[in-house]
Amino acid sequence: MKRILAGLSVAVLVLAACRQETHFISDVAYREMVQQDFAEKQALLSEAPEDLFAVFGEQMSLEEREALQFLFAYAPFIDLTEYGGEALLKDVRHALKVREEMPWGRQVPEGIFRHFVLPVRGHNETIDSARRVFYGELRERVLRCATMEEAALEVNHWCHEKAIYRPTDARTCAPLTMLKTAYGRCGEESVFTLAALRSVGIPARQVYTPRWAHCDDNHAWIEVWTDGEWKYLGACEPEPRLNIAWFTAPVRRGVYMEARVFGKYLGNEEVTAVNANQTLVNVTGLYTDVKKVNVRVTGPDGKPVPGAIVEYRVYNYGEYYPAVVLKADENGESSLTVGLGDLLVWAGDGERFGFRELEVAAMDSVIVVLHSPEAGAGIFACHIVPPTEKEYQAQSGEEERAENDRRFMYEDSLRNAYIATFMTEEDVARKSAGWGMKKAQQAQLWERVRASRGNYREIIAFLEQVKATGKYTAADGMELLSCLTEKDLQDARAEVLMEHWELTAPFRERGGLYWDYVVNPRISNELIVAYRAPVQRFLAENGIGSPDQLIEAVSRIRVADEANTINVVTPPTGVLRSGLTDTRSREVFFVAACRTMGVPARLNPMDGKPEYHDGEAWQAVRFTKAGQTLPKGKLSIVNKGTAVKDPAYYTHFTVSRIENGKSRVIDLGRNAAVDMGGGMAWSGIFRQPVELEAGRYLLTTGNRKSDGSVLSDLAFFDIREGKQTVVGMDIRDAYEELKVLGRVDREISFVPEGGKEERLVALPADRYTALALIGVNQEPTNHLIRDMSALKEDFENRNIPLTFLFAGAEQLRQFDRKEFRPLPATLQLGYDREGQVARMLEQALTLKGMDNLPLLLVLNRKGEVVFLSRGYRIGLGNQILRFMDMKNS
Repeated sequence: MKRILAGLSVAVLVLAACRQETHFISDVAYREMVQQDFAEKQALLSEAPEDLFAVFGEQMSLEEREALQFLFAYAPFIDLTEYGGEALLKDVRHALKVREEMPWGRQVPEGIFRHFVLPVRGHNETIDSARRVFYGELRERVLRCATMEEAALEVNHWCHEKAIYRPTDARTCAPLTMLKTAYGRCGEESVFTLAALRSVGIPARQVYTPRWAHCDDNHAWIEVWTDGEWKYLGACEPEPRLNIAWFTAPVRRGVYMEARVFGKYLGNEEVTAVNANQTLVNVTGLYTDVKKVNVRVTGPDGKPVPGAIVEYRVYNYGEYYPAVVLKADENGESSLTVGLGDLLVWAGDGERFGFRELEVAAMDSVIVVLHSPEAGAGIFACHIVPPTEKEYQAQSGEEERAENDRRFMYEDSLRNAYIATFMTEEDVARKSAGWGMKKAQQAQLWERVRASRGNYREIIAFLEQVKATGKYTAADGMELLSCLTEKDLQDARAEVLMEHWELTAPFRERGGLYWDYVVNPRISNELIVAYRAPVQRFLAENGIGSPDQLIEAVSRIRVADEANTINVVTPPTGVLRSGLTDTRSREVFFVAACRTMGVPARLNPMDGKPEYHDGEAWQAVRFTKAGQTLPKGKLSIVNKGTAVKDPAYYTHFTVSRIENGKSRVIDLGRNAAVDMGGGMAWSGIFRQPVELEAGRYLLTTGNRKSDGSVLSDLAFFDIREGKQTVVGMDIRDAYEELKVLGRVDREISFVPEGGKEERLVALPADRYTALALIGVNQEPTNHLIRDMSALKEDFENRNIPLTFLFAGAEQLRQFDRKEFRPLPATLQLGYDREGQVARMLEQALTLKGMDNLPLLLVLNRKGEVVFLSRGYRIGLGNQILRFMDMKNS
C-alpha cells in the first residue's frame, strides 16, 4: 500500500507541474476508466517482490505518462516482468515521435492511434524492440509514399523482403526473431507486419478466423486503417492494392472472423468480449454475407438460465471448436453475427450442459436445453454444412500484377541473399573439426545450426563457452541442444543456455528421465529464460527440498487468471518477480522448480496437468489438494467402421473431458512440430489402453466431404476409477456419387523438373489422378505440398502418377524441396510453359480468377473432371486419395 500511495503522490506532483500539457486521452470519462484500471493493476501487483512500476518515478510528460499508464493497465504480466517499464516507455516516446513525423500522423483519430499504433503487443507473441529497429529501415521508404495506403503497401513489400510463410510450432516468436529467421507461420507473419506498420505510425490490427468452416486450420492476417476505414492485406504477402489476398475466396466461406484490440475499445463495431487485456471485435461482416442469430438457454422446465455460458462452435480438426464464447443475458439469451454456415451451439451453467446444431442459413434462432452431465446417452448425428463458395473477380489489372510479380522476385532475391550469409555446412565442418568432433557429431551440429537460421552465432557461442570451462567439450554441449525445439534454437541466447548447462551438471550423468525432464529447459510453449538460479534462491529462501514442500509453496502463489487472458505463458522468472500469475504459468513454474531441484517433472502429455516422478511412477499434482492422488481409469477405443481404415486424431476424431458444463479436447496425439495439423493415427494412440482421469468424456468423430461439409457424430462415455472403458468408434462414410464437372484436353503438355522438353501429363487407364497449378512460396500451395508429403507412402502404394505445375521456369527454380519433407515419388513437378495449361483449363471449365491457387482437379484418361478445388483448403491430400480409390469406366 505504501508503494501505491508513493506512486500516486508522484503522479499528483507531476500533474500539478504539467497542467498546461496535452492529455494523451482527451475524453475525460475514458481517461478516468484507464486510470482506475491502472490503479487496480498496481494494487494487484503491490506485493510483488520487485517494483514493476518503478519507471513512473522518472521524469516524463503528461502525454507520455498517460500513454504509459494505458499500456500498463492492460498489459499481460509478462510485458511488465520480462519486457519491462523502461522498454515500454521507449516505445511510447517512439510512437509519439512518429505521430509528429509522418504526414498522416495527425490525421489518425486519437482512439485509433491509442489502440492501433501505440501498443507494442499484437497478440500472444514475445514482444521486443522491433518497432524501433524496423523504423530505421522503413522511415525513408514510407516518406516517399504519397498516401497512407501506398505506405502500407510499401511496408508489406519490406516485410516480404525479410520473411515468408512456413509452418512452425504454437509459440509465437518475437518480430526480431522472425527477422533473423526469415520465415514464420501466419500468426507470426501478422504480428511481424503489425510491428512494421505501427513503427511508422500506420494503424494496424491482427484479424483472424479461429477456425475455417470449409476445411481444417485457421488463419491470421492484418487490417490497416486508411481513409477512415479498415482494409485487409496478407502479411508478408504484398499485393498491388489493399483488400486483395490469396484468402479472399476462403474468407468468403468463413463463419466468424475477429480482430484483437489492445485495451478496452469503444469503437463502433460488434464486440464479443472485453477482458483485462483486450477487446475482441466481430469483423465477419466485412468479409462475407452474415446474419444475426439468437440462442436461448433454458432448463428442462423451459425456464431461462441467466448467465449461462454460450459457445458458438465450428467443426475443425476433429472437434467442435469454441470460436466465440458469450454469456447469456437475464433472459437466458445471447446473439451473434455470423456467416451463413452451420454451427454447434454448446451451453452450460457450470454443472449442466446442452447443445444443438444451428443451421444459420435456414434458422434465425435456436433453444438449447441444459441437462445434468449424466443425461447424455446414445450417439448424436450432425451434418455440418459450411457457407457456399462464391466467385470473385481479381481487383488488380495485368500491368499492376506484372509489376507486383517483378517486385516479388526481387524481394525473394534480397531475402535469399541474407539467408546465404547463414553458417554453411562447410563452415560447421571446419569449426567442429577444430573442436575435435567426430563425423557423426559434426552432422548433428550441422542439423542444429541449420535449424537455428540467423541465430547460429548464439549456438556457436554457447558451445564455445562450454568448451572454455575446461571440464567439457563442445560435443558435450550438443546434448543440451538436442533437447531444444527448432524455434528454441532460433531465439535462445548463449548466456541462457549456459545457465541451464552449468546448473544441471549434477543430473546429466543420470540419463533417462533426467535428460528429458530435468536437464531439458523446455516445459510448455513458454519463452526459455535463465530461470534456474533465481528458482534456486526461491527454494533456498523457503526451505524447500521436496515435491510436497514445493506443492505447498506453489499453492500459496496468488493466481489471477482474469488479469492475464492472452494465451502467453509468463516464464518462471516473471512469476518470481510479480508473485502473481495465471494457472498455466503457475503449472510451468512448478515443473521448472522441480527440475531445478533435480526432480523429473513435466506437464502430462495427455491432459497438460503438472506431475513429478517419485522414482517409481508419475504423480499428478493439484495445488489446492496437495499430495492427493487423482483417480484414474483407462480408455480403449475400437475402430468398428470401414469408411476410414486408420482414423487420425485431429482429423477424424477427438476425445474431450467434460468439466463444469464445458468440454475441452485432450491432446492425445498432436504433431508438436507445427502449430496446428493432423495428429497420430488411432492405431498408434490406442495400441494399448490410455490412462485418463476418471470423469465424463465426449468422443467426436467427423468425415469431411469434397464440398467441405462434415458427417459428424458425438458420443458420451465415462471413465471410472480403476476400470477400463471400451468405446466403439464408427466414422460415417462420406461416400459421394461421381459427377462430371467438365472436360479438359487429354493431351496436356508441360516441362518437367530438371528437363527442357515438354511431355504429356500421365493419365491412368482406369483410375483418377490429380493435376494442380501451384504458386511458389504461397501459403495455400505450401499447405498442399505438406499434405502430399504427409501422405507420401499412401500415394506411392497406389502408384498413380500426379502432376503439379508452377506458372513458369523461374517459379520452379525458386521452389526448394529442402523446405519440405520428401514428396511422393509418384508426384511429378514441372512448369506450365507460357501459361498454355492455365488458358486451356480456364476456357474448358469456364473459370474466373485464375490467380486463386492452388487450382487442383481430379480427372481420368477421358479428361473428365470429377473434383475441382481452388485456393486454400487443408486436407486435399486425403480428398485426392479418396478419388484415386475409385475406378472409372
